[in-house]
Amino acid sequence: MNKFLTLMKKDYYINRKNLFMPIWITAGYYVLVIIGILIAYFRSRHGLELGIDMSEMFSEPTVVYTVNYVANAVVLSLPSFLCIIFTIILTQSALNEDIRRNYELFHRSQPVSIWYRTLSKYVVGIGGLWVVFLAIGLVTFVGLNIVIAIVGKFHFGVAFTGLLQTFIVTAKVTLLLGSLCFFCSAIFKDKAFLQGLSILIGVHFLFMVLNGILGWNLPLPLSYLIKLFNLSSGFKFTLGADMESSFAHEQIFDIIQDRWNHILFNWKSLLQVVVSGVLFAAATFIYKLKEIK
Repeated sequence: MNKFLTLMKKDYYINRKNLFMPIWITAGYYVLVIIGILIAYFRSRHGLELGIDMSEMFSEPTVVYTVNYVANAVVLSLPSFLCIIFTIILTQSALNEDIRRNYELFHRSQPVSIWYRTLSKYVVGIGGLWVVFLAIGLVTFVGLNIVIAIVGKFHFGVAFTGLLQTFIVTAKVTLLLGSLCFFCSAIFKDKAFLQGLSILIGVHFLFMVLNGILGWNLPLPLSYLIKLFNLSSGFKFTLGADMESSFAHEQIFDIIQDRWNHILFNWKSLLQVVVSGVLFAAATFIYKLKEIK
């Protein structure tokens, strides 16, 4: 275990610049938002005129729960997108970084299991960004809900559920996408994700042509991959003056439970984990067979 922790520290040190990049970008974005709000406030004689009676709006329990849930779920869209992008950046070069730095032969000669080495890169490249996203989410959670508590009513349970569900969705996407990029990094040296995606698209369209011309029923790889990534919650809602009426036939707690069923409590979630594990094992096996010059 000490060897594995040492490997993780090494991989963290190598990748820490990219690991922390979502934090700096999100922080810069939040600073710009705050500056924009302050400018709007001081340019208005009476401050921010939103045209909404907050006290009346927050008098309805359904609206209170909806605002707390939706605000905390949606506000993390940018950090979620950034973590997905940087997961691709880190994992698509994970098994080639030591070769690029001319360290590979040295590491291969050490009495450390190659599975430990690949697992360390895998955990840092994917799990490291989970930690970063969770840190951003918790800081955002505190700031956002202070504002909600000031202008309306704060409900911790519903608000935290919005944060937690967004985190789980992001974790699932980065796990599957990161595993795919990790697998590609074992095959290709440069721009592994783009090369792997190009081949996948090529095979997809080739199968489409063969199915169309010859009447075959070959499986389309991109279709299966898209279905595997599909995280649709199965419901739609609107925000605005008609917020209460949009939930007339279904309470917010039923919707939250429905989202749990779609993003976590289903067989597809287990399949995503299994596929990710298979991709990691296949990547390690290919990497182990590589000849180091």
